Amino acid sequence: MEVRSILTLSCCLVVTTGCSKIKTAETTYPKVISECEGQAISGRHIARWSDGHVSLIHGSSRESVIKEFVEPNLDQLERVEPDYRVTIKPQSSGALPSTTLVDNWGVARSSADEAWTLGYRGGGITVAVVDTGMDVEHYQLRNQIAYNKGESGSDALGRDKSTNGIDDDGNGFVDDYAGYDFAGNQPRVFDYDAHGTHVSGIIAAEHQDDVAGPSDHVQGVAPEAKLLPLAFIDASGGGSLYDAMRAIDYAVKRGARVINASWGGAGCSTVLRDQIGGLFQSDVIFVAAAGNSGLDVDSFAEYPASFNLRSQITIGATGTFNSRAQFSNYGDRAVHLFAPGVEILSTVPGGRYGLMSGTSMATPLVSGAVAVLLSARPNASIDQIRQSLYASVHYDSTYRNASRGRLDLGSAVRELIK
Repeated sequence: MEVRSILTLSCCLVVTTGCSKIKTAETTYPKVISECEGQAISGRHIARWSDGHVSLIHGSSRESVIKEFVEPNLDQLERVEPDYRVTIKPQSSGALPSTTLVDNWGVARSSADEAWTLGYRGGGITVAVVDTGMDVEHYQLRNQIAYNKGESGSDALGRDKSTNGIDDDGNGFVDDYAGYDFAGNQPRVFDYDAHGTHVSGIIAAEHQDDVAGPSDHVQGVAPEAKLLPLAFIDASGGGSLYDAMRAIDYAVKRGARVINASWGGAGCSTVLRDQIGGLFQSDVIFVAAAGNSGLDVDSFAEYPASFNLRSQITIGATGTFNSRAQFSNYGDRAVHLFAPGVEILSTVPGGRYGLMSGTSMATPLVSGAVAVLLSARPNASIDQIRQSLYASVHYDSTYRNASRGRLDLGSAVRELIK
C-alpha cells in the first residue's frame, strides 16, 4: 500500500461525529453515499491526519484501507475518504482566428476601466489558476506569469536553474519556474484543453488600455497582476481531488492571494471543504464557479460551489442583456454574485483567441476584480473584499444570489478605499 503526503492548511476545521460517539475506523472512513460512488477514483483514497497534512493512499477497497491503514493509525487520523474526480464543464466554446475583433464586453460591463483610471490594475497580486494549465508562450500571457525566483538564474555549475533537474529552492518541486503540472507531475506547464488559457486571459491578459471595449486584443481585468498556472485537469477534461488539493496548497505557499477554481465535482469531500475553509487563516480568497446545470445549488448541491465558506466567493453568469444565463446555477445563499459569462472572447493556445461561455468565464472576471481590489488595499481582509463587492453591485431584485447583484468593479474599488 503506497502513501504519499502533502501539507495543507485544513487543520482548523475538524470533522467530528458527535461528542457522545467514540472514534472508530468506521467513523473515520465512513461509507460513501450512493450519489457519490460514481465520482470516486478506484484504488485511491485521501487521508487527513491530526497534524493537518493530507496523504494519498493506494488501496484496492475501503475495507482493505480500513484494515491495513486506518486501524493501525487511528489515533493520528481525522478523516479518510475516496479520491474523487473533478471536472470542467464549459457551456459552449469555439475557436476564432487571432485577427477577430475582441469586444471585451464582459470587462466593460463590469466597469473594470473605472478601476484602471483610478490607478488600480492588480499590481503586486498573484492569482493562481488551478485548471488545465496555460499557454505560457501566448504573447498576452508570457509577461504575466509569477515566475519562481528560487528556480531562476544559474546554479553553482553554471546551469539554468529552471531546467537543471534540481529542486533549487527546496520546496519539494523540481524546476517549478513557471507554475506546475500536477496532472502530469512535471514542471513543464502547457494547456491540456485551452480552458485554463482562456480563464487566464480574462484575469490578466496584458494590455495598457484605460478604456474597456472593442479592441484587437483581450483586456484582462487585472493586467498588472501575476498568474500562477497550476494544471490538475488533463486532456480528458477531468482530474483528481488530491491533485487539486496539492495545487491549492502549492498556490498558498507561493504567495497567491486569489485562487480561481472554474471547475466542479468532489461534492462528498470533507477534506476539500476543510482545506478551502482553512484558506481564511491565510487571507487567500477562493473564487469558485457556480456551475452550468441551471440549478439552485442551495437545494441541489454542486461543489465546491455549495460549500459557502467564509474564504469563498461563488460566481454565477449573466448574458449580454444582463439577465442570468439560462445555464447558470444560482442560489440565494451559496452563490454570492453574478458576472458576465456568455460568449466571452479570451486567449487560447497558439497565440489565438477563442470564444467560451459558462460560469467558468464569469469566475475569472471576479478573480481579476479581487486582484484589483487587493492592489488598491493590500491589507484588506476577505470580509472587507466581500463587503466591497456586495455593497457595489449592479442591483437586480430578480437575481437569485446572496448580493442580488452583478459585478461592478469600479464601484467596488471606490467602496473599498473610501
